[in-house]
Amino acid sequence: MAHLNMKARKEKRLQEQGILGESRTVILTRWTSSIWKLLWVELLMYILCYLAISFIYRYALPPSWQRYFEHLVLFFKSKLTGMPLTFLLGFYVSLVVNRWWNQCCALPWPDTIATFLCGVKVKDEEEEKARTLRRTIIRYCVLSYVLCLRRVSILLKKKYLTIEDIVRTGLVTKNEAARIGEEDNTQQHGVSNWSLPLQWCTQLAEKDANISTSPVYGLLLLKIADFRSNLTTVLTYGHVPIPLVYSQVVHLAVYVYFATCLIGEQWLIRGKGGEVEEIDLYFPIFMTFKFLFFFGWLRVAEALYNPFGEDDDDFALRELINRHLKVGMKIVDKLEDPPQLVKDVFMGQSDPVLIANINNGFAEEIEVEAQKEEIDMGTREKELEMITISGETEPGV
Repeated sequence: MAHLNMKARKEKRLQEQGILGESRTVILTRWTSSIWKLLWVELLMYILCYLAISFIYRYALPPSWQRYFEHLVLFFKSKLTGMPLTFLLGFYVSLVVNRWWNQCCALPWPDTIATFLCGVKVKDEEEEKARTLRRTIIRYCVLSYVLCLRRVSILLKKKYLTIEDIVRTGLVTKNEAARIGEEDNTQQHGVSNWSLPLQWCTQLAEKDANISTSPVYGLLLLKIADFRSNLTTVLTYGHVPIPLVYSQVVHLAVYVYFATCLIGEQWLIRGKGGEVEEIDLYFPIFMTFKFLFFFGWLRVAEALYNPFGEDDDDFALRELINRHLKVGMKIVDKLEDPPQLVKDVFMGQSDPVLIANINNGFAEEIEVEAQKEEIDMGTREKELEMITISGETEPGV
């Protein structure tokens, strides 16, 4: 029973997190893809270094060396304000996030191509042949998708080390794989045949009399061209990264800033004039918050820099590939006829509403719902009256 309860709670939590990708009620307590998972080791080591320096300053140094260290702390603290860390890091993270989102939007979907293929009118005796052609075109689209992203994705490269691994999935035949080639060259341009299956799609559509004479033929070629253009855009992002010197400058600025903070943010035994300070907290409370904010910012950029990797926030390419193949094939199969045409329940209504429809015999349910709302409103009004009365009778008010 306890196992079932735990399973039910886990399923409920997954359902909550599945709404728009997250649940706002658990955003600070989540572990997957969280700041705590990314930074807890580094934060722990940083705090230990800070406390080690503080211990040496308080208990290992003689008074003369303590005064010298205090002057050093004040000097470091005065220099911390001049570092443009927020500007450098904010601009860098903004650039990386925009780049990550543009790559996400550039990933093509074969649904439109499949929909246009279904719009081609085919004779009854040629339906089986036409269905095979439609499925082949969708398979070629997904094949180009895999071959293209395999060049920039570590995840897909590990899953499909050679073209033979793709042959074993059934996405490409041995004859087609021989015409495509090995696809193991790491050069950026002009050595891959990932777009060859899309070229086969256009040739098959041109040779088929039903498609080439259909009104949607031009739109179909346009969508195939858009599919290839989007894959080219994604591939370009992988081949042209952010300049290395810019990334180095940002990382160097963050590391130098927090290395300086190890000295500049120390709590002092004496103040500037030698008197005892009013407060000495020992632990770096506010520096810990700064570490979480700035290093969290930097780790966001590092996690999103290459969205085709194996991190928690990277694109779920394997799920996308399976989805494209499944949905595309399901669209072009046309195995089920659409439902029979019937008049909808809103026929004749000038202002239809999405509630239980009175004309369909749901008047009783509507009346019950209205009564429940009136009872709830009455209960709320009574609660407000009780709160107001209790507030007025409190002493001293």
